[in-house]
Amino acid sequence: MTNKKMTDKERLLEVLHILEKETDEAHPLTIQDILAMFPTDSKVGEKGIRSDLTILEQSTSHPIIAKQKKNGLPKYYYYDARLFEIHELRLLMDAIVAAKFISEADANQLLMKIRSLTSNKLAYRLQNKLHKPNENAGAIVNSAKQVQTIHEAIYAQKQIQFQYGDYTTNREFSLRKEGALYEVHPYTLVWERDRYYLIAYSVKDQEVRHYRVDRMRNVEATSIDFVVDSDFNLQKKLKHLVHMYDGEIISLEADFHEDLINTVIDHFGIDSNIEDLGNGYFKLKTSVAESDGLVGWLLRWGSRVKVHHPEHLIHQMKEEIDKMSTLYR
Repeated sequence: MTNKKMTDKERLLEVLHILEKETDEAHPLTIQDILAMFPTDSKVGEKGIRSDLTILEQSTSHPIIAKQKKNGLPKYYYYDARLFEIHELRLLMDAIVAAKFISEADANQLLMKIRSLTSNKLAYRLQNKLHKPNENAGAIVNSAKQVQTIHEAIYAQKQIQFQYGDYTTNREFSLRKEGALYEVHPYTLVWERDRYYLIAYSVKDQEVRHYRVDRMRNVEATSIDFVVDSDFNLQKKLKHLVHMYDGEIISLEADFHEDLINTVIDHFGIDSNIEDLGNGYFKLKTSVAESDGLVGWLLRWGSRVKVHHPEHLIHQMKEEIDKMSTLYR
């Protein structure tokens, strides 16, 4: 900063900046404290700062709170117009750290920006204490921009196109259908098991499907308009899915050990058709999408689950159990 005298507007902005960065309810400043934070060559005096504080006290967009214990003692001032409480910033930070699709470098950048939304002293309390298991950095795809593209296309009801793929056993990402474009009507985004999924109507297949966003590449909105099918019911669809695997809807009947009651309610809901069998087990009757995901989920609980219906699902379970048994003989 040069020794050029500040204008009244520049001084007001600097006072506001100091209060935003250096004060909060627990850390107010006096006029003398604020003055001490100005460069000595700025030619700013107490009178000017007092005038600025009076303006800010009366402001509705940038309100400043003044405290004075009693007449004769100095006034203390702090900034009182922050959008977020410290516990809300903490929740945002934890969500960023926990998200699997955000790389460590990008997460650290975002955390720095979040800390800038409060005072320096409160920001010091926002150190990251949440840790997640180490991820394979090569498999992390920053989906933030394509998520925004999809959100905007959903809002504008514009068709999107993208490429889709999977990882091979060589740990290389390979595009499906030789890189051909998928064309879909984006209905909504779903957050499931730390992943974004797009629920969309496939133009080619003429049915609603879902796609993992981190496996989508080169997402672009087109100029083609669409209308959401009036029969589409997101909650009904999600209720039938297990780990976002889709398939034909079947009637499932199975006995679960009572230890799994919270797991079943978490997935199928508190209003599920559950009957206590009185022998340490309960019976679940529900509609669910038949898929490899369902078989894997049921087998996950081992001998604590027994499927009674439908017969073809029982057959699938037996086949998978035989294959597993063969591997360990």
